[in-house]
Amino acid sequence: MGIKFTNNEEKLEKFLQPVNVRECEHFKLARKFMHKKNYRQAIKEYLMSMIFTKPDTLIYKEVSKAYKKIKRYDKAIDNLVKAKNISHFDSEIYYELGLNHLLNANSKEARKNFIRTIKLDPENINAQIQLAISHELMEEYDMALSIYQKVIEENPRYIPAYNHKAGLHITLEEYKEASYLFYQILNINPAYYRANLGLGICFDKMNKFTSAIRYYKKYIARKPNSDTTKSLVGRICEIYENKEHKKVNLRIVK
Repeated sequence: MGIKFTNNEEKLEKFLQPVNVRECEHFKLARKFMHKKNYRQAIKEYLMSMIFTKPDTLIYKEVSKAYKKIKRYDKAIDNLVKAKNISHFDSEIYYELGLNHLLNANSKEARKNFIRTIKLDPENINAQIQLAISHELMEEYDMALSIYQKVIEENPRYIPAYNHKAGLHITLEEYKEASYLFYQILNINPAYYRANLGLGICFDKMNKFTSAIRYYKKYIARKPNSDTTKSLVGRICEIYENKEHKKVNLRIVK
């Protein structure tokens, strides 16, 4: 018959384990909790892991991800700054700092970190897109448009760049320019149904209602049960009612 430990004895035995073993156990537990999306418990285990050893870049990056998941962007930023102080040339740290500053409504700091990311990793397309978004949020629209255009020219099949640029043109009420970009998206990938919604919106805003309805219906056919579809069906009916167009069959194509 084996020896049965009480809870206190079990805790004592764990405490008597070598420091690196205890640190490793907490780190492994933290990653298991991350996988289970139990981010708060993961944070506790990461912090326990830090008690038993000098924290390194990896653990600061890991705990920052957990804080980001629970929308504690300030805490995520604090840990990423600590990671940056250890690894000055890790482009991932600057990229994550940029994202967390964006989520924390600090576009200026986000922009600085995305610029640093791109200097360290010029091929990072996502950082270039996020840099453009930072400029966009700061109402530096010309700079944002130029970055999107640069990404498109260097990566002519990268759909997110077209999509973001088209969205900014819609914000600026430049619907013709936006529609041209949505057409380009469909040329790259005809199955990218969201471009049909974008085209519908552009034509709707330009009072080209027949074209707007055509593209709205294409979107509806692909997403018949979405909340957006419900709004679009209502909008189509409104167009016909207000503009006295002839009746059309609004049945969704199966």
